[in-house]
This record gives sequence, structure tokens and C-alpha cells, in this order.
Amino acid sequence: MFDEDDDGELFDLERQAGEAEERGPRVDVPSVDDPSDSLPDPSTVDPAIQRSFLSGVVYANVALLGVSLGLMLVGFRGDWRAGGAAIVIGVLAGVRVYQTVRAFKQRDRDGDADGPECRDEERDAPAAVDDVSAASDGAVADTDGSSDPENP
Repeated sequence: MFDEDDDGELFDLERQAGEAEERGPRVDVPSVDDPSDSLPDPSTVDPAIQRSFLSGVVYANVALLGVSLGLMLVGFRGDWRAGGAAIVIGVLAGVRVYQTVRAFKQRDRDGDADGPECRDEERDAPAAVDDVSAASDGAVADTDGSSDPENP
């Protein structure tokens, strides 16, 4: 009823598994370069950038936890006091995330304007201010945006 192996044993799972590996498909495992080799050293990051990033991450986590926990406390338990407090804390932390990101973007914009790689819009901005101030001094502006003080 049962087939016996050459050794006289009914089942030899280790031998059968070894034979299956020998007969099975061959797969070449590709070699991949380690991507962490091309990353810069984390200690070279500007401390102000690192501080802004980490504070944003912490505030975002507090915001997510506070709002979601507060909504669950209010919805499932009807606990308006603890749930409301958690929601308020979460919303305030979310506002702080917004303030942190906005302050970083403003710092980044101010840093670009002071640097040698000034954008074209920032170079053209003083000319636009001069046109506006000339128009407010009584000069009439043409339809193309230029002003001619001799042609009223």
C-alpha cells in the first residue's frame, strides 16, 4: 500500500526536500548596491534644519494622536471633557506644525534672497516697486505697466 524507499523507510522528508531543491527552478539572486553608501553623513546637516524637521515631526505626531484619540473618546465613550481636551491639544499641535513649516519656508526664502543664486522674480521685484511708487507720485501708467512722467 505504501511505497518503501530504498532504505526501507516509509518517509524520508529530508531526502525528498533535498531532491526537490535539486530538481526545482534555479533563480539567480541579483546583486544590488547598498543605497546608504550614496547618502550624505547625517552629522553634516544644518542643526537649524534638523531641529525644524524634528520639531515638525513631533508636533505632527501629537496632532494626529490628539485629534484621533479625542474623536474616539467623544464618539465611543461620550467623554466630552477628555475627548475635547485631546482634540484641542491636537488642533493646537497642528497649528504649531503649520507655523514651523511656514517659518522654515520663510527662512529658506530669506536665505535664497541673500545668497548669490537670486531668483529672477526677486531681481525684478524692486523694479515693480519703483513703478508703483512712480504711479503713486502722480505719474500715469500706460496699459503695458510702464509709466511715462512726461505724458500725463
